[in-house]
Amino acid sequence: MKHYIFDLSRISKDQVRVFLNRKAQDKLTGGIYLWVNQTNGHFYVGSTLNFYNRMAGYFSLSGATGIIYKALVKYGFECFTLVLFIIPNISKEETLQLEQRILDGWNPEYNIQPRATSSAGRVLSVEHKTKIAISRKSVIFSEETKAKTAASLKGEKSPRFNKGTPVYLYEVDSTRLELSATFPNRFRAAAFLDIPASTLFNYIKNKTIFQVKGLSYILSKEKSLTKIKD
Repeated sequence: MKHYIFDLSRISKDQVRVFLNRKAQDKLTGGIYLWVNQTNGHFYVGSTLNFYNRMAGYFSLSGATGIIYKALVKYGFECFTLVLFIIPNISKEETLQLEQRILDGWNPEYNIQPRATSSAGRVLSVEHKTKIAISRKSVIFSEETKAKTAASLKGEKSPRFNKGTPVYLYEVDSTRLELSATFPNRFRAAAFLDIPASTLFNYIKNKTIFQVKGLSYILSKEKSLTKIKD
């Protein structure tokens, strides 16, 4: 299980869509998600087998309902942090079990129902119940994961997620560099690009050109880079 944190005051919805589309191509589509209000720390938990479609619904506000819908409208997406826990080969029943663990342990303020009931009324086989029981034991939120997620609840007060030296992503072609994205720090750039932090550091230091989906990119700490310097 990997988790990714997107501060929507710094990362656009289109950047999140690109990230989720890339994960979908790798068949990493299911898990649980948190909408965290940076203003007051309140949050919402949900589960899905298709992150791309679910987040597209939220971003258009057609897939949001209840209190979280009102909060997104009232505060705006830029006041929220989106936390995704992506789990390979997870079933719907397993996502609901993990969602229920957060509902029970963290009492999210934006969830109306106390139960994860998307499959309410469905009778599970003994095999399914056994798989769920195993998954609950094997998929554990580590103390490190809990600490990182808790830090994200603090929004601007969390220096690791929201502070630091900006990193700029440029698309490289034969004649010029075009700014494609801006990140608040190396950690956030590494999380979005799905690159180990150490590798990303070397990319910046060595001015390494790398490719994503056939396009060439370079990372820099310079805001207005026009050409690759020697």
